[in-house]
Amino acid sequence: MVETTEEATRSCVGCRQTDARDALLRLVVVPGPDGVAKVIMPDVRRRASGRGVSVHPRYRCLAGAIDSGAFKRAFRAPIEASARDLANIARDQYARRAEGLVVAARRARKLVVGTEAVRQALDGEGRKVRLLVIASDAEGSREELERAAHRLGRDCLVWNTKLGLGRLFSRATLSILAVLDNGIADELSSVVRSSAELAEDA
Repeated sequence: MVETTEEATRSCVGCRQTDARDALLRLVVVPGPDGVAKVIMPDVRRRASGRGVSVHPRYRCLAGAIDSGAFKRAFRAPIEASARDLANIARDQYARRAEGLVVAARRARKLVVGTEAVRQALDGEGRKVRLLVIASDAEGSREELERAAHRLGRDCLVWNTKLGLGRLFSRATLSILAVLDNGIADELSSVVRSSAELAEDA
């Protein structure tokens, strides 16, 4: 059966609120290292087979699901898990997904890389810029580019570091990117936001 947009909702086992399926983090059970014990694993891409449960990608929802025994009931098995471990695994998966989205945008020629190139894109064809991505440790022209993006009604996302962004493009460092594709921009924003909300002190 194919779900319609109206049907694509799930309940968070942590807070019990219903939300859009894509706004929730899916978790599945996989065999542990001994092949017998069951281990909960986040499934950010929703590609793992088997029964899954959904939880908001928020630390408090993960912790609530564990404290209330919701995972144990949902998977019908005793499962050892800590909210911190699950959050860290999910954040790693979200980080890999974000990197994959940026690389995919580059391959599709929907990405502008570097301060000068981004400045030109904002000045000349700003309507094509959908999302400005700025490294957390970027300096210099960051504020100027953020103001230019806001003037155009474009979102700004602070993500990764200059070293981390540079690594994606075989550069020593990279401060700023501009995403030109709506779908990639929306998913990248969602992935980075979800990762941030999984921090224990979020």
